[in-house]
Amino acid sequence: MPIRLLIVGHANTGKTSLIRTLLRSADFGEVADYAGTTRHVEEVSLTINGQEYLTLVDTPGLEDSIGLWDAYQGSKCTDSGLTKLTQLFDAPVFADEYSQEHKVIRQLSQCDLILYVIDARQAPLGKYQDELSLLALANKPIVPILNFSHGSDNKLNEWKSLLATRHHHTIIKYDTVAFYFEDEKRLYQALQSLLPDAYEEIQRLSEERQRQAEQRQELGLQQLLRLLIDCATYRLVSNDYPISRGKREFFQQHIREREQGYLNAILTLYDFHQADLQSSELAVQKEQWQHDLFAPDTLKKWGVNSATYATTGAAIGAGIDILSAGLSLGTATTIGALVGAGWQTGKTYKDALMTRLTGRCLIRIDHPTLLLLCMRGVAVLRHFHHRGHASQTPYQLPQGLEQETLTPPLQQELDRQLSKIGQHLNWYQQPIDYQHPTIRKLRQVLEQLLA
Repeated sequence: MPIRLLIVGHANTGKTSLIRTLLRSADFGEVADYAGTTRHVEEVSLTINGQEYLTLVDTPGLEDSIGLWDAYQGSKCTDSGLTKLTQLFDAPVFADEYSQEHKVIRQLSQCDLILYVIDARQAPLGKYQDELSLLALANKPIVPILNFSHGSDNKLNEWKSLLATRHHHTIIKYDTVAFYFEDEKRLYQALQSLLPDAYEEIQRLSEERQRQAEQRQELGLQQLLRLLIDCATYRLVSNDYPISRGKREFFQQHIREREQGYLNAILTLYDFHQADLQSSELAVQKEQWQHDLFAPDTLKKWGVNSATYATTGAAIGAGIDILSAGLSLGTATTIGALVGAGWQTGKTYKDALMTRLTGRCLIRIDHPTLLLLCMRGVAVLRHFHHRGHASQTPYQLPQGLEQETLTPPLQQELDRQLSKIGQHLNWYQQPIDYQHPTIRKLRQVLEQLLA
């Protein structure tokens, strides 16, 4: 039998949000920034590989615990505990007045454990203390869940002090907006402590959820490597020099479409919707970022100093390097040595030399733009790996990575590996050789950025 968890708490504390985050799905229930969104009891199963581990029961928010607790204390009923509380609702007028609370009370006897969801931004007022008193009548294990705990405006210490006076020492910080798997792991450990008969089953659940989290990040990292390799090795031949505006726009649009494909893949991987990526400043319109990837001011906002990179034949902001421009071809003997003798430089610039002989230009992405693509890709993957499925605010791409994340040595190593990738034109849209030294080193840098 699956473990039955009753999700309770004051109105608008994030009960439905907790279930969404546990399910990794934004499609359960309704979430809004006003009280009383959930009006009925709903339940859903957490199932992995066909095995049902948990039954999560969502309940309406408690609205008048003060009145209900006063009524309980003033009742002349000779019974006690949950029986006494339940008998209060035999009076139709009473049941109507406390209709939302009644829906919760009826579930108390059917659950294995109660998850009491707290908005940690709110002070522990008397109404919350009365809610805890009412829930204690069920004589079921209670685990307080401190939601919205990762912000700076929370009242964590006040809540911990209050809960300690009521002998609730197993407290879980679980933010349904800023999600960290370690928080969920601690929740499973609390369930194991309070429900020892289900210890092994909960352990299997915890291990499977961790495996899934690691697998999602691994697949996201592979998508990012695919993006960087294909953009670094993409070449477009132009028969004209200077290159025409139409050819330049075609090249830039190809890079934009590759990035948009990556963004769509990350959304699908983490089960989010396109609306989760939109914002007023950086909205995705017509399958591309509103902030033009190739605009010079975009590079500056990301902290990419175009003056440190050598380019030929095109402005940095255009995101294009004309490889063939300015090459001194020398004699036919020299060309033959470079192209045919097996020298690595000859392999790298073979296409450039050949197009130069025929009067054509070979266009590639320049290094600052490739670095910008990498930084944007890392930022997106980091965000959605830690985004809770209850988040209502669309993701806004930051202007750059944090200074402490992209240290000078790390950026130098990233620069080296991205430059090396561009030398392997035969990697374009080909299966990735994850054992290649350059791929391994680039992967290590990306893992450091994602940590």
